[in-house]
Amino acid sequence: VEEQRQRGKAVPLKTEASQAVLDVGSFLLDKYKAHMARWRAPLSTAALRKREKRGLPPVPEEYGDLVTVTRYWTPVRENALCRAFNLAKERARVRGVEIPKKATFRDLRHFADAVLVASGLEPRKVQARMRHARLAETLDTYGYLVWEVDWENAPASFEELYGIAAPAGLPEVALTPRAERERRSSQRPR
Repeated sequence: VEEQRQRGKAVPLKTEASQAVLDVGSFLLDKYKAHMARWRAPLSTAALRKREKRGLPPVPEEYGDLVTVTRYWTPVRENALCRAFNLAKERARVRGVEIPKKATFRDLRHFADAVLVASGLEPRKVQARMRHARLAETLDTYGYLVWEVDWENAPASFEELYGIAAPAGLPEVALTPRAERERRSSQRPR
């Protein structure tokens, strides 16, 4: 990720933390290659003439490195993603899946953040995955989920995870360092 698009125009990323290399699995890589082969094949002279007749400009070189483009070789805009997401929600509802009417495409990102935090993943790792500039941004937004963490299986105690004293009200296991929990569980009779 080297740039972002706003209203179809390239603009700098918000922060240096936003710049990232996104690892993809072989399944997604194969889909990407098929997408690129379909949409990046050079246009025939007939297709270029057709574009010209419709009043469309030839394919702009500035869009040559974009991963997703429309059929008109322009950047995909947010409203197109939102329309596609709304269609997908409707298809899911037809199959009986309950999805809130007000759920948005952006909510998928918030859902992923929330699942990572609530599962007990270390906040610094969540911050890195979501490319937040500061840990405080991650904790301010998703800190309330700390109380929903499965502390029995969390990778560390609250203090180990967050580097600050635990607030009142957390279960005892959230206050116990992981090494101590592992020591106690190994001493239990089986």
